[in-house]
Amino acid sequence: MSNPKWLALHSVSFPVRIFSALLTCISISVIMVFINYVPVAERMENTYYYPLWYSLVIAVLITLAIAIFLILPLSLLTDAVTLSLARRFKGVAMQVVSIMIGYVLLAGSSGVLFSVFVFREDTFLYMGAIRQMFIFTPIFLGWQYILRAGSHWLKNNKQAKTG
Repeated sequence: MSNPKWLALHSVSFPVRIFSALLTCISISVIMVFINYVPVAERMENTYYYPLWYSLVIAVLITLAIAIFLILPLSLLTDAVTLSLARRFKGVAMQVVSIMIGYVLLAGSSGVLFSVFVFREDTFLYMGAIRQMFIFTPIFLGWQYILRAGSHWLKNNKQAKTG
């Protein structure tokens, strides 16, 4: 990348944002399912265990609902606020730090909102949702930057071949 500032200071397009949410849901679900998977040799008698594919589908559906209804709308707001703040700083490092702080605040606010609606206002009694959002949002941000950098690289590569 010839200009790293380009990656830090431009908003992500909506299709890239949706595709990164989908990739985030799939990657988190795969990790979650394999962590909770019980091998056949360790299963107890007379206990039903869901198949691996079924657990993966359910985990993807749950995380996709969280991403589409909670993370995507709040990330649009977060990007608008953090990009306006990041342009006031000089130096790429401070701009990237301000964007990361914005996404940490996004994780906290979305975790609290999720807990309020799901756990009937016992928000801090169940901290699992807030921890999950603190894992979810950096992966979402990482996929956004990977996909945006890949599309930028493809566009530059295509222009170099045709030009």
